[in-house]
Amino acid sequence: MSQDQTIQLLQISDTHCYSHTDAYLEWSSLLVQPNRNLRLLLKHLQHQYATADALIISGDLAQEVVAGTYERIAELLKDFSLPVYALAGNHDVPTLMQVHLNSLVSQTIRPFSATQFAQWHCLFLDSSEAERNDGFLQAEQLDQLEHYLAGLHTDNYALIFLHHHPVPIGSPWIDPWGLQNNTTFWDTLAAFPSVKAVCFGHIHNEFASTYSRKNGHSIAVYGTPATCVQLDHTSDQPRFIHTHPAWREIILHPDGQLKTAVHYLTESNTALA
Repeated sequence: MSQDQTIQLLQISDTHCYSHTDAYLEWSSLLVQPNRNLRLLLKHLQHQYATADALIISGDLAQEVVAGTYERIAELLKDFSLPVYALAGNHDVPTLMQVHLNSLVSQTIRPFSATQFAQWHCLFLDSSEAERNDGFLQAEQLDQLEHYLAGLHTDNYALIFLHHHPVPIGSPWIDPWGLQNNTTFWDTLAAFPSVKAVCFGHIHNEFASTYSRKNGHSIAVYGTPATCVQLDHTSDQPRFIHTHPAWREIILHPDGQLKTAVHYLTESNTALA
């Protein structure tokens, strides 16, 4: 891959799939079939982004946490032409992901993994904890993250993916379920200007902000909406907005600049899928 190449990444999140293809999302007041939404979105992405460099799925792949769910996801991914990178969310069981998805994704699913696209390094963290809705990064992961970043050349850049939001998003009901050791996470990144952005899922809505470092520089922070259903964060309780599957497009430039936009698959473009 040429070092002066522009990189195009796609991020989706929170697919919440089931072992039965036609199952409806049990906790949504809006009717939505998560497996169908994922199938439609993957076909659309393959049609519209045939030359993209990778797809990242940032957690909560499963709603029904059984082997059959990951088998259904594997069936949907097996004909997808782009490289796929997946990480666990609070609804997932990493060991089941490893058994059923490792042969279909481009990295070994584990607490810390990384891949390189020209000058850009994508780092994948597992913030999930068994039977908990909030997130946590183990000390070993943070040590691996710090060691990897310390080894980057000065003209290389890093983009970090995890499931849980590492900053408050202003939501009364989901902020308690964010990354619990976010201060330690940001302290780990403090010495590395190579880190340009952190991308996450979990919140079922889009979010964009910056985290200001003590040295005055900032890191972009992006939340990506769900594949299944989007949620409102302005009230004390979750409110369902719509069921249009979403994805984030990320453009990485050779000079370290990053551009991104969120898109939704609506009735007007499902014909492509």
